[in-house]
Amino acid sequence: MKTSYFPPVSSLLAAIVAGALLVGAAPAEARKKPKLYATGACVADKQGAAATYCKKSLHFWADWEKSGNTAKRDQQLAKAATDLAAVWTKAEALATERGADCTDTTAAASTLGAFIDSAIGAIVDGVNAGLDLSDPKDKQCGQKALDSAGEACGKIVKAESKFLKELLKKNARKQREASQALAAGQLTTRIDKLVEKGCTIPSGSEVTGQVTALTDRITADTINSPNVSNTQFDTITPDGAVQYKGKEYNAVCMNGSPYAYFAKRGTTNKVLVYYQGGGACWEQLTCSIPVCDDSVVTDASEGGTDNPNAFGSGFADIDNPDNPFRDWNVVFVSYCSCDIHFGDAAQDYDNFNPEAPVHVEHRGYQNAKVVEKWAREHFVAPDEVFVTGSSAGAYGAWFNGPLLHDVWPAANFRILADAGNGVVTQDFLETYFPNWNFEGNLPPDIPELKEVLDEGLGIPGYTEVIAREFPETLWAHYTSAFDGGAGGQTGFYNLMLNDNDVTAALTWWEGSCAWNEVMREQAISTAETVPTNYRYYIGTGSRHTMWGSNKVYTDTTGGVPTLVDWVNGMLDSTSTTPDPAWTNVECTNCGLLLPNDVRPNPLQPPFTQVGSDVVIQCTASPSGAFVDGTECAQ
Repeated sequence: MKTSYFPPVSSLLAAIVAGALLVGAAPAEARKKPKLYATGACVADKQGAAATYCKKSLHFWADWEKSGNTAKRDQQLAKAATDLAAVWTKAEALATERGADCTDTTAAASTLGAFIDSAIGAIVDGVNAGLDLSDPKDKQCGQKALDSAGEACGKIVKAESKFLKELLKKNARKQREASQALAAGQLTTRIDKLVEKGCTIPSGSEVTGQVTALTDRITADTINSPNVSNTQFDTITPDGAVQYKGKEYNAVCMNGSPYAYFAKRGTTNKVLVYYQGGGACWEQLTCSIPVCDDSVVTDASEGGTDNPNAFGSGFADIDNPDNPFRDWNVVFVSYCSCDIHFGDAAQDYDNFNPEAPVHVEHRGYQNAKVVEKWAREHFVAPDEVFVTGSSAGAYGAWFNGPLLHDVWPAANFRILADAGNGVVTQDFLETYFPNWNFEGNLPPDIPELKEVLDEGLGIPGYTEVIAREFPETLWAHYTSAFDGGAGGQTGFYNLMLNDNDVTAALTWWEGSCAWNEVMREQAISTAETVPTNYRYYIGTGSRHTMWGSNKVYTDTTGGVPTLVDWVNGMLDSTSTTPDPAWTNVECTNCGLLLPNDVRPNPLQPPFTQVGSDVVIQCTASPSGAFVDGTECAQ
């Protein structure tokens, strides 16, 4: 069976993850700086050519205003179009030589050129509507207006090109914005001065609006691939080995079946990277059942599909006006490797039955890198990047998110783990966690992460290191107080508490109180250690994952804010100026189950009927604290 869009099955990885990570050491003194990627250089060259084309085309029209020589104008425009296409071809060839795709990144030269021509035609028509081109004065008005428009168009697009070339400079984005604002302001002023002198042409704001609409379209069609659908998710299936940054990656599912992932274009220059959940496995029995998603079903009409087109609730509902991500570009990283998106090992597990070993491909890291390459070649320079995932995907976001900073070095990052708090046992970390070869994929320029792994300090240690390494990035955990079910975080934790006995996942509720106590301790201690750029949200009840549930818009049980308000607060925050809505959240009455929350049937302790409600009552938690449906772990 396939898991849902945000599968509840991947808490397992919660356990896994915790062990894999952290130590509270200070970050390395000098992190290796990222290098400019070939696609960015290619797009910068294309934008430079588009800037020249826009400027020259308007200049040729300006000359025509005075001369009326249509043949000469058309000849000049044709030559400019040929030059534009030549730059496109050269830039794409150079990118290919450097191992990057730039052909699919942008509109074709002919397509973009045709749009520029059409937009310029509208500008020319607007300028000339009130002019008599047989009048020398009016000719001069038209000529100066169009020359000014061309100058502004060239400068604005040129600033985009320069920004991509200087992407790694600290103030590159501010310099781009300042240059573009100056060019637009100068155009408005020049046109208004012409109007003041008696030219019967549109106002400066109107002409500037037309020019900026044109330059916005040029930018959008060169940094966010117009070849990606903006109405539904496209399915992308890698064709053979993928060469990326000097290495070869082979995307494959755990069972050897083909890997696929999904993407959709939005209407803003922002990217949401979502890592799908789906459990995990780490030895013969867990990988034989299996307790994880080991393939990708791409047909949205099939039951158990992985295709996000089949889902439309919670933050997956792109038609909901309250969804803060409805207009974002989305990259959906499918999950089928059973290693929390970060393993890289082929295993022949035989610990349960040596006569019939089970071969598995834990290639989550390679799959993620293949998606990463595609993403940076189709969404080149986003202003904002929100990295998230549910269950196993929560760990995918937590571990791959830091690596994406080099992919989009000028973006503002926020990383949210949905139902992946990393509550695991030491035995799991020492005995089974190494089977994924997790350590081999840690960034070598952050050596403290390996120390965290070696010392078994778990997610709190990892989070402390990574939050300090990326102090401007915002980090957050969400979970319900008693995240339940066989595939929930308590299910995997109960399995670990019972010496890897997979049947213990069937009595998952037995681990609820122990899991809750450790989860709370980790969240609170991390928030105390990393107060500036980390927050947690602990909601009421036992539901596993929230991303694909409509509760994100409505649930305030236990006195919590709605998740959409909390996430909006995160989006509106920086590490130095946090929004008041983005705060550490913990429910009261945490053990009260919501109507659709998972529960044992029939009810088993600590799940108890209290009047018309079902509540979780941890009357003997490991710490000795009293926990019930009224006061949760005070």
